[in-house]
Amino acid sequence: MDQQQRLLLAFALSILLWVGYQELVLKRYEQPIPTPEEIASPGEAPTEGRSTSNTTLPPSPSAPPPGATPAKAVHGLAAPAAGATVIVETDLSRITITARGGRLLAVELKEYRETVDRESPPLNLVRTGEVLPVTLRLTDGQSDAGVDYSADVGSIQVHGSERRDVVLRGTLADGRAIEKRFTFQGDSYQFEVAARLPGSSSLDLVLPALPPLDPAGVGAETAVALQGTKYTYAAVSKLTAAAPLERPQSTWSGFASHYFLMAAVPLVAPSDGWFGVVDELPIARQTAAVGDSQAFAVYAGPKAESSLEHAGHDLIRALDFGYFWFAAIPLLHALRFLHRLLGNYGVSIILLTTGVKILTIPLTQATFRNMREMQKLQPQMTKLRERYKDDAAMLQKEMMELYRRHRVNPFSGCVPMLLQLPIFVGLYNTLSSAIELRHAPFALWVRDLSAPDRLMMAGTGVPVLTLLMGGTMLLQQWITPAQGDPTQQRAMMFMPLVFTFMFINLPSGLVLYWLVNNVLTIAQQYWMLRTSK
Repeated sequence: MDQQQRLLLAFALSILLWVGYQELVLKRYEQPIPTPEEIASPGEAPTEGRSTSNTTLPPSPSAPPPGATPAKAVHGLAAPAAGATVIVETDLSRITITARGGRLLAVELKEYRETVDRESPPLNLVRTGEVLPVTLRLTDGQSDAGVDYSADVGSIQVHGSERRDVVLRGTLADGRAIEKRFTFQGDSYQFEVAARLPGSSSLDLVLPALPPLDPAGVGAETAVALQGTKYTYAAVSKLTAAAPLERPQSTWSGFASHYFLMAAVPLVAPSDGWFGVVDELPIARQTAAVGDSQAFAVYAGPKAESSLEHAGHDLIRALDFGYFWFAAIPLLHALRFLHRLLGNYGVSIILLTTGVKILTIPLTQATFRNMREMQKLQPQMTKLRERYKDDAAMLQKEMMELYRRHRVNPFSGCVPMLLQLPIFVGLYNTLSSAIELRHAPFALWVRDLSAPDRLMMAGTGVPVLTLLMGGTMLLQQWITPAQGDPTQQRAMMFMPLVFTFMFINLPSGLVLYWLVNNVLTIAQQYWMLRTSK
């Protein structure tokens, strides 16, 4: 096997391993977590430009407010959500706050639904149970989960850039008055939570893990945090009660699914984050140690670029496009532009793939020409292998001389393919991460480009797009100029089968991209074969 063949095979296997690693490892298992000594100093605390409006609380009440009942001490974070509720309607969400504990009973996203069905209810980011988001963990190990708060309003509506408060007042078992102030903005998925508790050196804001939000999608839920400029994540399935994860000096921390995020941001300065398991439930705690008053921002919404940028606090880092982000982000903007023109993300993927293919025609032609030249040398290379089968050094020398005489560079065919790699990976990451594809229909049986394609036939879901993709890969492999010995060629013919197996549970948007790319490559190869004769 010569150098050209080895490089081509290595490139194909590298793509195979990369895709498999993305799907089977990075999205399901924990990445190596640095120790506190390994974490670089995050630099200056990003306090400039942070809004702290509506977080300055009025003087602590000297007596329990009317209607407030002293709370029984709650050790731990669980308590049933009893009593009245406060309903907050914004342009984007419908949030339900419980009087007991002043916690979030529901965060329903108006623009996103649980399933692809039009009658499906809005997506709720809160897991059902007795440990609810925005619980305050006190310094003595207790929490406010059992505090019966009295709210100043029963419901509010907030629109546009308007900001409105919901103030909850209650009393702890030791007689201390505690106050929670929520501040909502109509056009944001982010709201603020400020707490006042006299005699407290710090409070932790608790966020439990998200419920299963994308059962048909890819990627598992992760515990995420931003420490300075370092974005860290760990699979929720790897969290244990015995070995919690600490995130010192976090700008924010919380939980993310493939398309959604709930994270807490200490508003004064970065502080310590913590992930662990309490009562068999994964939770995140974010500390704000600033005396009697603590203030947080909480983001509860989609991992959409515009929404994360609007929220600020570097939450945009939760939208991770990998090492080739410089290619992925322009491709995402191009996909959105095409959708605005066409109104269908499936058609937009087809046109975007076509555009990328046109831009890379010179690179593809260079690779094809080199493969044709190498093919012409195959008879002579076969004779050299037979002549020097027992002398590897002489075989290598004669093959290099053969390349020199015919002015063929065995490496030149791989350079164009390597140059295309950032575009390939960038487009792959764009289509696998873009929330715009969630529940986006294409045509016929493909009703959700973020879910695997299945055409129901006799009660069985058949992955039609994936099988077509595998068939086009096989045809493409068949018409590609043959190189190497017959054993190597037969091995390469297994590649379509391997890719078909890998793609069978990937989002149909990705499969559609690969299918279209294969069809265009076949057409291009056919045209080049005809014109090169």
